[in-house]
Amino acid sequence: MPQTPADAPFTPLTKDTVASAFSYLRAVQAGDAQAAAKLVTAEPQMSAFLAGIAEGIVVAGTALPGPDDDAPTWDSFTLETLGNVFLSALRIWQQAGPDAAQGIAQTIIDFVTAILCEEHDDIADALNTYESCARGQLLLDARAASTAAYPVGNTAA
Repeated sequence: MPQTPADAPFTPLTKDTVASAFSYLRAVQAGDAQAAAKLVTAEPQMSAFLAGIAEGIVVAGTALPGPDDDAPTWDSFTLETLGNVFLSALRIWQQAGPDAAQGIAQTIIDFVTAILCEEHDDIADALNTYESCARGQLLLDARAASTAAYPVGNTAA
């Protein structure tokens, strides 16, 4: 069955693309149109990188509670479903290319501010936290890949 843009996986992120995407989010959040324009010009796939960043942020913020947490409520299922709809919309929107980057960035900022930040939280601090999480996930993914590439053999006879 062919994939639709909404089903297509996000563009894989690297340490550099994570840094670039978060720099762009910060420029948009600060209203620095000049810096944002330079970043999009330097990276034509910015829309795809932002959609990839959004996946980590949205999944972290909307996932159902784990087995050690309180039992999921109707609100939990609703929030997770809305997060998935939001990501699907971003996947479609990213197909527009570099022109969509500012809208995607502003939508991510609005999502973080409205859904994930408490009233007293600073969006800049939240972006720093999510960037650290994205970089940490890249490290975990790299370690898992290197472990899979060199499986430990069973020496028991």
